[in-house]
Amino acid sequence: MDFKIHYLNQILSIATLIIVYSCAAIQGPSGGPKDKTPPELVQTIPSGGSIHFKSKRVELIFSEFVDANSIEKAIHVLPTLPEEPKIIYKGRRIFVEFPDTLIENQTYIISIDRTLKDEHKVALAQGIQVAFTTGDEIDKGEISGTVTYDKSSSVHLWKVQNEKDLTEFYQRIPDYVVDASDSGKYKFRYLSDGNYRLMAVDRSASGSPISSDRTVYGLPWNPLIQIRDSKEITGQNIRIPNNMGGIKMNQAEWETGNWSTISFSDNITEWESALKIHAIYEDSSIHEPSQFLNILDGTKLHLTFSDLEKNQYVTILTNGIMQGEETIIDSGLIKLRVDTSIDTTNLSIKAPTKNFVLSIEEDYIIPIEIVFSNLIDAEKSQNSFVLMQDSISIPFNSKWITPLHSTITPLENWAPRTSYKILLFRDEIHPIFGQTLKDSVKTISFKTSDFQGYGRLIGTSSEKLSSKIVAEIASMEKEPSVFRSVVNLDGNFDMKKLPEGNYSLFFFQDSDGNDRYSYGRVDPYKPSEWFYTYPDTVNIRTNWDLELNSIKLEQHP
Repeated sequence: MDFKIHYLNQILSIATLIIVYSCAAIQGPSGGPKDKTPPELVQTIPSGGSIHFKSKRVELIFSEFVDANSIEKAIHVLPTLPEEPKIIYKGRRIFVEFPDTLIENQTYIISIDRTLKDEHKVALAQGIQVAFTTGDEIDKGEISGTVTYDKSSSVHLWKVQNEKDLTEFYQRIPDYVVDASDSGKYKFRYLSDGNYRLMAVDRSASGSPISSDRTVYGLPWNPLIQIRDSKEITGQNIRIPNNMGGIKMNQAEWETGNWSTISFSDNITEWESALKIHAIYEDSSIHEPSQFLNILDGTKLHLTFSDLEKNQYVTILTNGIMQGEETIIDSGLIKLRVDTSIDTTNLSIKAPTKNFVLSIEEDYIIPIEIVFSNLIDAEKSQNSFVLMQDSISIPFNSKWITPLHSTITPLENWAPRTSYKILLFRDEIHPIFGQTLKDSVKTISFKTSDFQGYGRLIGTSSEKLSSKIVAEIASMEKEPSVFRSVVNLDGNFDMKKLPEGNYSLFFFQDSDGNDRYSYGRVDPYKPSEWFYTYPDTVNIRTNWDLELNSIKLEQHP
């Protein structure tokens, strides 16, 4: 919404400037603590909740001076007016002037979102709504819930106008918008009776119509929210995905010789075995290159081609992956210039890196991965390694997993908290392109950890179930590990061998049977799957069975 902001046209006198400067000096001496107190709305004139509103102007008084540059995007009148209101800025005071087109018997809301900041750039602690009505009473309907999202979010609400609006509502500006708090809480107030559609979006899309294939959004599991007799509707919880739509093939890069790399928008490790890549040569012939995943970066897929001599360009394409109605990986194609020139640099080791610590288990021998900078001829490089502990050679098995990496597994398990060395011999490593190792013997030093500890989670719901419910537990790490288990119809689930640590737990009704939560979609409209977030952190401890009994799956449909 484009507001016209009018500033005072008065010219301050020299005396006034001196007074203002003096007051500013009293507020906070140089080098003092940084102001972190959010601004507060301390008064409205007329007061919030006024009926028979006809003054056409509302004054908002804040606890401190607000940032003039933050006003335009922060203050909205809801439902959206055909003519934009005027916003007049006067330091601590902001005036909202309404047009002459207010509807009779309508409750209007001045919504102040969290983009409003004070002069120190401190934002509101939470969004504010102030209501006035042109009729006899303020509408009292409410809709509230929690948004689960890694970033800042806003919530859109549309009052359904007619049958067509049921399917096309998202193409227009929402009637009501609020920002979710830092904890994800939101509430719409002062709503009239009627039918509503609800959606949560990334805050960058706040207040805008929705692009079904570009906007990052999530839907509630209730497709239509009905307010009758000013009823308060609670528990309208929404989850927003980090990315919208399927994983996309972003770019391709020619490495050297017949080797190229494709980059995707997200990790494809789980889907690599089902993903089919084809190449169209310049004579229109279709080929299927060899492919393997980058063990260090799950967003990258390596390809090697045959019979490229007469091609200057190759078109790489994938038909993508669908699971039911959900797109996992988008179809796409990329035209790539062929460069068969050979890299002449020396081979290097990408992993393990310096000071690497191998996480080991007591009941299973974890192999160590050795990753190279260039493709290796595995058949000619079978005797390339020696594994040492101190000065003792350790028996082991090695295996080339891909042309870029090999594994070494000792015949007897690793000793915990112990130093090891791997020796690589230049004459035994045969890269397909470029030069071999620069040094005759390359030494890789690493240590082992203590044995990884595991625990178990056993859970029981407070009642039997009538549909498929999946329990999902995610570690609270930057790159979380996720584990899932189906809750049987008696309400029981059992998750074994969970690494020690803190986890979040939530449950969802797997309506589409793909064992993953579905966030819903607007075109064609389909609500999200029901879910319930367990309120407490789940702490998994080594050699402990944690039991969670009588879990109340609130509002389970």
